[in-house]
Formats: sequence, C-alpha cells, structure tokens
Amino acid sequence: MALFNRTKREINAKIVYFGPSFAGKTTSLQFIHRKLKPDHRGAIKTMGGQKDRMLFFDFMPPELGEVNGFRVRFHLYTVQGEVTSPSTWKTVLKGADGVVFVADASGERVSAAGENLQRLREYLQSYGQEFQDVPIVLQCSKSDLPGALTPEEMAKHLDAAGMAAVRASAKTGEGVLQALSSVVKQVLKRLREQEPEEETLDGQEDAGTVAPSVSLDQTEEQEGAVPAVSADTLASPVAGAIAAPVGTVGEPDLAIAGPAEMTPDGRCCVPLAIRCGERERRYVLTVFLTAEDHHDN
Repeated sequence: MALFNRTKREINAKIVYFGPSFAGKTTSLQFIHRKLKPDHRGAIKTMGGQKDRMLFFDFMPPELGEVNGFRVRFHLYTVQGEVTSPSTWKTVLKGADGVVFVADASGERVSAAGENLQRLREYLQSYGQEFQDVPIVLQCSKSDLPGALTPEEMAKHLDAAGMAAVRASAKTGEGVLQALSSVVKQVLKRLREQEPEEETLDGQEDAGTVAPSVSLDQTEEQEGAVPAVSADTLASPVAGAIAAPVGTVGEPDLAIAGPAEMTPDGRCCVPLAIRCGERERRYVLTVFLTAEDHHDN
C-alpha cells in the first residue's frame, strides 16, 4: 500500500516486477533505467547475498503532476535470477501497489508462468491483498522469438482474461515501457480515488528516484486523467534507490528493511527501519559471529 509522506508531500508507490526466473525482469528494469533522465531517477541498487539479490530504483516524473496535492514517486523492485527462498519474494511484494508479471511467452516456459502466477496469488493473499484488487499487467517477454504465444494466447493460457497484456522483448525493449505505462496509469487511478488518512503512513518507505521512459497516452490529458510522461523525462542510464515495506502509526514500529548480508570477516549486517508517525530512520544492525567453543565434560 502506498506511503503518504506529509512532510515531503509525496506518495511513494511500489511496483514489483514478478515472474519466472530468467524471463526478463532484471533486463526490463535495466532498460527502463537507461531510458530515464538522471534528474528524474535514482541509482539502481542491489541488496542481498550471493543468492536472491533484490534490484531496485525509484523515479518521479514531474509530468505526472500531483494526486490530491501529493507528488508521486514510483519505486520499482525485482529479484534477480533464480530465487531460492519464497520469503525473498514475500518481502519484496509486501506493500506492492502494482505488479508487472513478466512471463516468458516462448513455448517452452509457458507452464512456468502459470505456476508463478499462482504463487503471486498466494503471496498477495498472505498480506491480505486480493489478486483481483491489485493492478497487474502481463508483460509477455521474449515475444520476438519464433513460436512465441501472442498476448491474447498467454492471457487465455494463464486464465487471466481481464488482465492487461503487452507483447514485449526485454532484449530489444519492445513493449517494456508500454507495460510500465499501463501499470502506472492503473496505480495512479487508484491513488486519485483514495483519500490519505490523517497522519497515515502505510506501505513502503522513501527511496531514490527514477522516471520511466514511458509515454502515457497523450489523449488522456484531461481533468482526472493520467498525465503523459513527456519525452523530456527520458534519457540515458543512471541508477535509483528504494526502500523496504512496512508502516504503522502511533507507537514506534521496528521492521527489517531487507535481507541480511554476511561479510567475509564474519559480520552479519541487518538493515532496519524504525518509524514513528511520519518520521522514519534507517539503521544497520551489525553483529559479529564467532563459533561457540564446545568442551567435553
């Protein structure tokens, strides 16, 4: 769920690129980042150990204007490569405002897409989010390969007839911005219908900045519609920042802000986020691990 930062007058919305391993999630985020102007985005960052590494960045294109008096900053997340622990995806999906489901449309891996879509349903439900209530766009990756299914065929195969589906190729960039544009518009529409509660901070934390090399339809620049992201927002590469989810109001709330990392010298570094009302501080808990001596009695 989106985080309303009253101090900065910002809404932080989280979009997760989810799907089977090696379907094009990481490549998609890298392509988007390359198309953004440095002054509208942050740096691409990674977090995690040798396995299950999160990739993320954020952007705030000025052309989107304001939502109920708040500027909107989008945070894009994904997990690179083969994910070994379901808890990694659960952590990344917590507080998601929208999802781009990246599926390999080439014939051989269509079944993997179905399995992962079911996992997505389960992960969202574990956080009390109904699958049908979350803006989700189907990005049919590798559509440029011979024998690839069309977006319509993919949607039918996945039993996702009502889901927006886009033909894409993360390698060439075809459809990647279109998929992002589609989910951004859906998220903005929901935010415009949502009234921020008094002193409420729900969802994810603040982060870096990035802007999509996306063009939201020019024809929708009317009152209440989603403004277009102009060509001025697009550019060359740079990177973005992001943050982890959580948030309650009132008493201080302590949460783990990401996966722990082990250093070669035996330290365990755990990122933490402490929130109280609209204030948040980030810390890193560092623990030195040593083997316990065992003595025979």
